[in-house]
This record gives sequence, C-alpha cells and structure tokens, in this order.
Amino acid sequence: MTATDETPLLPGVLQAYPYPWDNGFIWTTEKEDEETLAYARAVLEACLPSEPLADPEPPQETVLHDSGDDAYPEWTEIRAVLRERMPYARHVTAERMAGAEAECARRGLATAGFQEIWTRRITAWIAERTLYWCGLMVDDEAALTPWLMDLAELYVQRGLAAEKAVGALSCTRSVPESRAALARLAAYDGLPEEIREAVAYELR
Repeated sequence: MTATDETPLLPGVLQAYPYPWDNGFIWTTEKEDEETLAYARAVLEACLPSEPLADPEPPQETVLHDSGDDAYPEWTEIRAVLRERMPYARHVTAERMAGAEAECARRGLATAGFQEIWTRRITAWIAERTLYWCGLMVDDEAALTPWLMDLAELYVQRGLAAEKAVGALSCTRSVPESRAALARLAAYDGLPEEIREAVAYELR
C-alpha cells in the first residue's frame, strides 16, 4: 500500500488494482467467477470519465518496424519514468507524481499539466486492460450483459480506451445489446475517424 503520508490520485477501487497498470495480459489469468467480474465492473465504473475528454486517451502505441523509422514519441519515455516510480495503481500518489515530473523536467521532457494528464492516462490503461479481459477472455456473456455493453458504449463516446471498448463490443457481438450499442455508435457524432472506422468495420 501507499505510505500513510502520501496522497492517492486514484479512487479506492483502483488503488486495490492488483496488477501493474501497464501490463496488458495479467487479467487473462483470472477466473470468471462472480467476485472477479464484480471487481472488473467496479474498475470500469471508476475509470469512466464523467464527460467526453477534449483529447482521447491513451495515446496509440507506437511500433517501430525498422531502423529507418522515427524514434519512439516522447510520452513513452515519460511512461518509463512512471513505471519505475509507481508500478502499481496504489503507488499513484501526488508525491510520487511530483517526483516523476521533476525527473522528466530534468530530462527536458514535457511537463505541462503533468499530474492531470498522467493520472488520466494511467486510468485509461487500466480501463483498456479490463475491457480487453471482459470482451475477449470472458466466455459467459450473460454475466456481462448488459453492464459491459453499456459501459463500453460510454467509453467510446467519452474518448477513454475507445479502441478497446469497440473491441469488447466486437467480441460480444452475439449479444443483441452489443450489436445495438455498435449501431448507436455508428450514428454518434464526434467520434475520431479511426474509431468511427472501427465501429463501421464491426457492423459490416
């Protein structure tokens, strides 16, 4: 747990998140029992922003194919600093975030709005991992209906973990609620073009 004199930046349910926030596969080892599904739902409810984000989160991962590609974007270096100083959600505190910001400033990296941006970004990665597990790894779709579909639709509309939210709806397309959510999203104004294309692809 965090030290008693540190100030958490994430809600309590996320502070209890038992996996590294940047690990995309730990959830896949979990059983589909009632307790785990209830926690996954609580995590997604806690991560959901109250209104659409001005800028979607998290940024798209960069894949370098050969030595001629550009270098990784600056934000990946900042993420590495955060991974070292706060590997788990319970470590995401105002004090550690300030230390990470100071280290990034020392390296000449961007630090404008640092705490707000990176707290939101860590939240987005946690949401992505949880959406991925619910959509792809949970076989009991009845246990996900309708809460996963409702939340996934809101995630797309609000610009947080939107790609993984569309993926969760795609993986559960046999459920009428998922197909209905995709249809509504296809008519929803304001989606980024790549997300709109992903929704259209799932409805083809």
